[in-house]
Amino acid sequence: MKHILVAPDSFKGSLSAYKVGEAVAKGVKAVFPSAGVEILPMADGGEGTVEALLYANKGKVEEVEVSGPLMERVLAKYGVFDYDGKPHAVIECAESTGLTLVPIDKRNPMKSNSYGFGEQIRDAIAKGYRHLVVTLGGSATNDGGLGMLQALGWRFYDQAGRLLTPEDGNPLLHAYDFSTEGVLPELSECTITIASDVMNPFYGPQGAAFVFAGQKGASMEEIIELDGHLKRFADLVEKRLGVNIQAISGAGAAGGLGGAFAGCLGADMQSGIEMVLHYANAAEKMKHADLVFTGEGSLDSQSIYGKVPVGVAKLARKYGIKVIGIAGRIDTDTKLLNEHIDAVFSIQTQCRTLEEAMQPEVTERQIEVTVEQICRLMEEAENRPPAPLESRQDH
Repeated sequence: MKHILVAPDSFKGSLSAYKVGEAVAKGVKAVFPSAGVEILPMADGGEGTVEALLYANKGKVEEVEVSGPLMERVLAKYGVFDYDGKPHAVIECAESTGLTLVPIDKRNPMKSNSYGFGEQIRDAIAKGYRHLVVTLGGSATNDGGLGMLQALGWRFYDQAGRLLTPEDGNPLLHAYDFSTEGVLPELSECTITIASDVMNPFYGPQGAAFVFAGQKGASMEEIIELDGHLKRFADLVEKRLGVNIQAISGAGAAGGLGGAFAGCLGADMQSGIEMVLHYANAAEKMKHADLVFTGEGSLDSQSIYGKVPVGVAKLARKYGIKVIGIAGRIDTDTKLLNEHIDAVFSIQTQCRTLEEAMQPEVTERQIEVTVEQICRLMEEAENRPPAPLESRQDH
């Protein structure tokens, strides 16, 4: 083995993607000390995406104080990096509108809004960034993205024609008209890419309210009410802008933020892992690899749909490169995984409680041991001379 690419997701709750990569590299080097091992941390558009893009492009972190989901002040971070000679900003929804920012007893999508997310975007634009990558996931809001749009200069009015302010809570509940006259002019210079694997429509039984609002603290009565407001706003946008938000796959992501970005700001919605692979220049790195290791905490039925290991494997297959997957657990029919990944291995070597198994030092050591054993098998196969023909005959 001359060159091995290690492109894992994090083992959530245990190790970051980079730490997983380091453990894999140790296992490889124990058997192939002269091999070149390149670590390329991956993510699927959710947690760890900013870190993956900054690592791949030697970027840095910016900080800005913005409004949280309930209009409290929070310090939000976003990443900035150069790609193809152009400055980019990658902005994570959860930094400003995340569910983890709201105490459990205060979670209420009837009151929360995404204004702070718009403030993050506005700050990046003010600092000169015109290529924006936004990640959607983990939001505490179900405002159809109206709060985010307010922060970017959109004006919303209630039935009486009163201008809504961020202090009104969820603007979706009261918005019956809007104006784009005050929209930040620099937005017309921006390209916006959305990283999201959610395919839900804006409203309806599979929409933002019915599928996600309950997780954010809404009762069934409130879910029905939110769904009606989402439909009203979608109808308003179609009437005023000629855009059918409901027809956009993924418009229901992050409480409707997907629809606001794609339908109102003309953003391009992409698969999270495909976006990360693109901005990490993974294809170029694949071309020089003899083997790829990937993995995540749990290889299960969801891994087939837009998760890191399968995304990495699909790209590697284009170049005829073998891919080995490792995981804390394998919880699905391996035949499904082997349609994409050449071989998959659990890192568990003895019985442990889940708490013990997820301790970072245990996970790290188990990855190293498992990868070392895989490499020893490959070394044996490479070095073993072919058996004489007569010894292979049936007796």
